[in-house]
Amino acid sequence: MSKERVDEILDRLRRHGGRVTTPRRVVIDAMLGADDHHLVAADIVATVRRQHPDFYESTVYRTLDRLVELQIVDRIQIGQGPAVFHLSHRPHQHLVCDECGAVSEADPDLLDEVAEVLDDDQGFLVNATTTTLHGLCADCRA
Repeated sequence: MSKERVDEILDRLRRHGGRVTTPRRVVIDAMLGADDHHLVAADIVATVRRQHPDFYESTVYRTLDRLVELQIVDRIQIGQGPAVFHLSHRPHQHLVCDECGAVSEADPDLLDEVAEVLDDDQGFLVNATTTTLHGLCADCRA
């Protein structure tokens, strides 16, 4: 993980009214160091505990909740299982294959027209960064 990436996230945290605390730093470091950028809370707890064995599981959960509130981390529901936490550097939607479970990203403006229609017709504001679209990937369709 690059120092620039960590600094950018910590700066964003401060701009959103958050403090850079040890638990927040530890959770962010664990997320940045992961191979996958879609992590369930249990994965983050396990990663944190490899470096800090005495770190309370409840602290990780509270820290994730606060980072979601501060818009540093997105909580998304990709499939049937637990929520996934995602430390994103840019907004995007997730495309989930219902056959193989593959997750890919789509451009952030993909749902702009749909969101505008929903807002105009029903006064409903779509949270596009937590929106997932389900279907079949190209490999499973073949």
